[in-house]
Amino acid sequence: MSLEFILDIQRWGGGEPTAVGEGYSFTYKGRYYSVLYTRAGMFRGNHIHPNRQRTLLLDGKGKYIFKIGDKEEEHHLEAGKVLEVPSGIPHILLAEEDSLTVEWWEGMFEAAEYDFPHYTQEIKKRIEEFNRRVAELKEAKKQTP
Repeated sequence: MSLEFILDIQRWGGGEPTAVGEGYSFTYKGRYYSVLYTRAGMFRGNHIHPNRQRTLLLDGKGKYIFKIGDKEEEHHLEAGKVLEVPSGIPHILLAEEDSLTVEWWEGMFEAAEYDFPHYTQEIKKRIEEFNRRVAELKEAKKQTP
């Protein structure tokens, strides 16, 4: 018997929701898991892993784009079905509706950035605007007695 937690679930992003959404992670039996809420119109990923990734859509609508050689492949997520992202494949998740996913890897999470600028440039502008508005709200809250 142990008095230690089996699942030490960690919140991403310093404990606050972000423009992209929310994320939580934990490890179990040497595998890394994440539970992600992603806002419609945002992206996740935009990188490449040395380990195979699996994604399960619980709610919402979205698609992955895989970069295979010089071509892009679309893979639409279906609720209740697992999508496999092979190791070494650049990928990005585009949330078409607010989405809830569970992801896990064969091993720990490792990622190297790989940019899909034709998807991310406009989204990054919306993220910057969201962050600016949050900063203004926080500053206004400080000024309120």
